[in-house]
Amino acid sequence: MTYRYGRDWHPVLRKPIQEITEKKARQRWASGPQFSVSQVDDEGSVPAYTLVVMPEGSFVRSERYDEHGSVVSAYHFDLIEGSEDQLFLHQVTEYVYPDRQTGYLAMNAAKAHTTFNFRPNGWARARFVVDGQPEARVEEYTGVDVSAHWVERPAFGDWDRLGADRAPEPPG
Repeated sequence: MTYRYGRDWHPVLRKPIQEITEKKARQRWASGPQFSVSQVDDEGSVPAYTLVVMPEGSFVRSERYDEHGSVVSAYHFDLIEGSEDQLFLHQVTEYVYPDRQTGYLAMNAAKAHTTFNFRPNGWARARFVVDGQPEARVEEYTGVDVSAHWVERPAFGDWDRLGADRAPEPPG
């Protein structure tokens, strides 16, 4: 397993955009700008995940892929005011692609997607979008147990923990 760094992952070329060294990524960790890290098995493979990381891990977006390189989920972790050592998972989006998909598809080719937004106070919103439907379905919840949404703020190199598949239980 290898970590490759850059600005973001290029899904068609299957490599980092504006690839940088680990040394340069460490510099960006300390002083910015943001960078990405992708966990790959070998050259040209689809990564297990790509993280886009703000300096000192104050924000992390984690994207996971299917075997074709299409994004199937995105998790957004953010530093919440008053909590310097923990990030809060505040948004999760999951994408569904057409049956018999044979290659990479961009997120806008998804047949459906669901976005969950969460707040530390237990509020949540789910937005369900299905291709061909005139409107999205939106549901709001209160009293949601979000205790599992808190994660320790990462140190440089602590990528796998935030890249892990962690689909939350739907609220309700």
